[in-house]
Amino acid sequence: MSGTGLAVAVPLFVALGGVAAYFLGKSLPRSSRGWLGTFAAAWLVAAFGLLLFASTEGLVPGDEPIALLRVSDLGLLLGLLVAGIGALAALASQGRVDPAGPVQLYYPLFLLALAGATAVGFAADLFTLFVMVELSAIPSYALVAYRYKQDARSLSAAIKYLVQGVAGTITALLGVSVLYVAAAPRSTLLIADLPTALAAADPMFVTLAAALILIGYGVKLGVVPLHTWLPDAYVRAPAGVTAIMAGATKAGALVALVVSLSALPVANGPAYLGLAVCLLAVLTMTVGNLLALAQTDVRRILAYSSVAQMGYILLGFGIAAQYHLTLGVEAALFYLVAYGVMKAGAFLSADLLAYASGTAETARMRGVAARHPVVGVAFAIFILGLIGVPTTAGFLGKLLVFEAGMATANVGGIALALILAANSALSLGYYVPLLSNLMFAGRGVAHAAPVAAADGGVERLPRTSAASVVALAVVTVVLGLFPTVLFAWIQSAVATLFPAGVP
Repeated sequence: MSGTGLAVAVPLFVALGGVAAYFLGKSLPRSSRGWLGTFAAAWLVAAFGLLLFASTEGLVPGDEPIALLRVSDLGLLLGLLVAGIGALAALASQGRVDPAGPVQLYYPLFLLALAGATAVGFAADLFTLFVMVELSAIPSYALVAYRYKQDARSLSAAIKYLVQGVAGTITALLGVSVLYVAAAPRSTLLIADLPTALAAADPMFVTLAAALILIGYGVKLGVVPLHTWLPDAYVRAPAGVTAIMAGATKAGALVALVVSLSALPVANGPAYLGLAVCLLAVLTMTVGNLLALAQTDVRRILAYSSVAQMGYILLGFGIAAQYHLTLGVEAALFYLVAYGVMKAGAFLSADLLAYASGTAETARMRGVAARHPVVGVAFAIFILGLIGVPTTAGFLGKLLVFEAGMATANVGGIALALILAANSALSLGYYVPLLSNLMFAGRGVAHAAPVAAADGGVERLPRTSAASVVALAVVTVVLGLFPTVLFAWIQSAVATLFPAGVP
């Protein structure tokens, strides 16, 4: 099999891993089901290796064995991100998922969600793209409710996520349908053919379709004001599920949005699409940061921070669309990868520190990171990266988006860059106290350990979970110090997505 065929077969390989995990979980005795985390992690590492091997074998567009999928550097980049984060999240789940629960369902659903996200970058038409996004979303609804017996609120969080997710699904599908009708008489949904097919379409229908797609996928991304499902879902889901939702499946939904909008025609496309995305990004980052300031639970702080971070990423795409600037897309894709790694690590490490403290209330977690220095230092790296401190991937991501705004040499673009900087400063209002509480005991340290013990805190953390967190922290620093390898992938992906430049 050529590198092309091997690459597009990886999503199927990941899905087959979910089937294998189910039957393996059913056949293993209950006491041994905890090892399913190692199985899922190994399977995803194999998928990661297959994608790397396919990239070295050379990719030949048109050589795909499945007509619905197409090979692309964007698909490889997304697949590597999803498989890498998924492998570490699966390994971390092994130490944190109750083996007495329905583990035989947890890892199959986990792998199916990642299979859909992996396939998004390889979709050849908008309907297949939509189906792959849903394939990654449907298992996530069930995974959010995984701990419903221990936490009844996880069920209500899953229902809220389901209702709003389905509303977004219907809206996005309606937008895709409008594009199909507008492309008549050459009705097609092939991404490569749509710009030509829509060249003579009524601009009103194209604009309507773009708005519906933006709203529909905006629900999946948790952009303001479509974000209300996100905090509860992220907090109530198991940490491994939150890690893939924040770092992997959300990346798939964002790529789906960008690919869908890239298929719109240049001549009669939405005139103010870029401006709309920029305004949505500014609203999202500002509201997300303001809401995070009022939170006292470390998981909710990170959840609202995720809302704000999505605003930073969307701003890069908005600047690219509004000012026809390729740098904006490159900056957004780099920050998307950095965000996925940092946010997955932040949720996993915060879960471990809350487990060690017996509580997720930041005021009662004083000094817990000092008592568990390995996980504590990793958590500090993730938070510093999300702030945008130099030597981390987050710093370069924000710097590139800021540079894209300044490179427009336009008052609007410069204003957007300054708004990004102001929001980064605003985020210090909750990141700094969070780090201070967890890293330094301060007054009352003598009472910290007894309180944690009384609330069910522990002194030893699962090694598999700690190892996953450390690996993500290392990647965060490596991407901050040596970003050139990732830049090569991103530039190639942008060239594939916009062969004639950003319209």
